[in-house]
Amino acid sequence: MVRRAAAAGFVLATVGFVTLAGVRGDTGPARRVLYPASYPDGPGRAIAERACLICHSAMLTTQQAKDSTGWEKTLATMVKWGAPLTPAEHDTLRDYLLASFGPRKKP
Repeated sequence: MVRRAAAAGFVLATVGFVTLAGVRGDTGPARRVLYPASYPDGPGRAIAERACLICHSAMLTTQQAKDSTGWEKTLATMVKWGAPLTPAEHDTLRDYLLASFGPRKKP
């Protein structure tokens, strides 16, 4: 019970901190949303929504930060598991995932 209360307090404090950070107008470098509920705009978004979201959330995809080879392997695996992706859509989706969720740049 005490652990749950402590965890809930931590979550509320974190949400409050993140909210305040957004209010003060931080003008630092653009950052990715930690837990996005949807994909960002771009060529390939519709394919990603149709082919990826049928099995898992956008958050799972957006946390990956893979290079081109990594996304290629992931797409091959997902197609084997039944993702509805046509060969014509493959490159578009890989390019979209790479552009949107490619390797993170070091500061």
